[in-house]
Amino acid sequence: MLQGRRKITHKELKKDKLVTTYFQVRSWFDNPENRKKIGIAAGIVAVLVIFVFIYISNQKTKNEEAETKLSGVISLYQQGKYQEAINGDQAAGITGLNEIVANYGGTKAGQTAKFFLANCQYSLKDYDNALKNYEDYSGDNELVKASCISGMAAVYEIKGDLKKSAEYYEKSVNVNKNLVINQENLFNALRIYAQLNDKESASRIYKQLKEEYPKSKYVNEAKRFEPVFKN
Repeated sequence: MLQGRRKITHKELKKDKLVTTYFQVRSWFDNPENRKKIGIAAGIVAVLVIFVFIYISNQKTKNEEAETKLSGVISLYQQGKYQEAINGDQAAGITGLNEIVANYGGTKAGQTAKFFLANCQYSLKDYDNALKNYEDYSGDNELVKASCISGMAAVYEIKGDLKKSAEYYEKSVNVNKNLVINQENLFNALRIYAQLNDKESASRIYKQLKEEYPKSKYVNEAKRFEPVFKN
């Protein structure tokens, strides 16, 4: 009498697959060519790890160098010696902002130097280069980032593109809601929208200014534009 085929249990099936896989892997690994491939891959990973470590160490060192050079030139900037701050003072051993940005632009301090360079250029009425450096800022300092955006707004205002200027003042506020410069930037956006007779935008900004910064001096200053956004 023929016996029925025995059913294979799930447990047995898993065990069978495990054994099969084991021997497949073992067979693949026993192949000298495959072992060579593994060795090459491991070597590549090791090289990449070393490369990343060296890169991070170098960046840290370069950032420290940039911070030292930036701290030296800031004194010229604070004195309003903007051209000297841009070019540096070799006699005094001060590296200029142009050189710091060129040599350390990939570091945090180098990016901060770019902001100060743009401010110097703005003060010297070199608006095109100021705009370029404000735009090029790619650091992660939110205060500097917002300041660069409002710097762009100031350049656009001087160039006569008032709509874009107001939009960039607004944009700067979105970087971080807790920045102290936000209230001034909102006021500037309101001021320009009022100048453009854009009642809807002026009213919206005024409402935002009152709600988010009710104790700000700019709330009272903004009231002089009420005839524009209340009519």
